[in-house]
Amino acid sequence: MALFDRLKHMLQIEGRTSDTDVSLDQKKKSSKKLARSVYDSPIDDTEKEKEKLVSMLTAREADLYYLLLEGYTLKEAAKELSVKYSTANTHMTAIYKKLKVNSRAELIIKYRAIGRSV
Repeated sequence: MALFDRLKHMLQIEGRTSDTDVSLDQKKKSSKKLARSVYDSPIDDTEKEKEKLVSMLTAREADLYYLLLEGYTLKEAAKELSVKYSTANTHMTAIYKKLKVNSRAELIIKYRAIGRSV
């Protein structure tokens, strides 16, 4: 619900005082645009900065990182690395923090170009 509240607030700031004065198509387009602007980071890291961040991962985090990029689920990756699921989850959390991402989808989108080059 927080996202919708922020979107509604941003629409009101743009000068739209009520939802009835905007067509449904305009609402959808505007909502998508606002949602993207809320969650996209304004500063996109360059490839070298991303490579530097990836190189800062520990060996086990790097192993998990590559498995996640290949499409393994966390459970499958834990089994492949011969660790408990909770350990893999801890590594994944550390990876997200170090690479400044909030989800696996964001990790794949931002870092798939780097892949195994590091």
